[in-house]
Amino acid sequence: MQRCTQVLYNLIMNALKFTTQGEVSVGSRHNPRLGTVEVSVTDTGIGISPAHLERIFEPFEQEDDSEKRAFGGVGLGLSISREIIQKHGGKIQVKSVAGKGS
Repeated sequence: MQRCTQVLYNLIMNALKFTTQGEVSVGSRHNPRLGTVEVSVTDTGIGISPAHLERIFEPFEQEDDSEKRAFGGVGLGLSISREIIQKHGGKIQVKSVAGKGS
């Protein structure tokens, strides 16, 4: 349970950190047939350019150096979250449009 809380914390805090105006939404959906739960965190923040989508799950990565200075953090939250999710047999995905949110 503690690891699930850590993943949710990382995802929600990232959404809040990169959304200065607009909203952050958290939702979930249970699929009893598959025995799965899908959790989504959606924001209207700065978004991510397509060229950087896969990189955000690498340790110490953010989209660019200016974001590290502006928003802080070392870029470990999404990497840790991906590892936890994969160890539990799940997967993490991101969809984003630069300037419109994730």
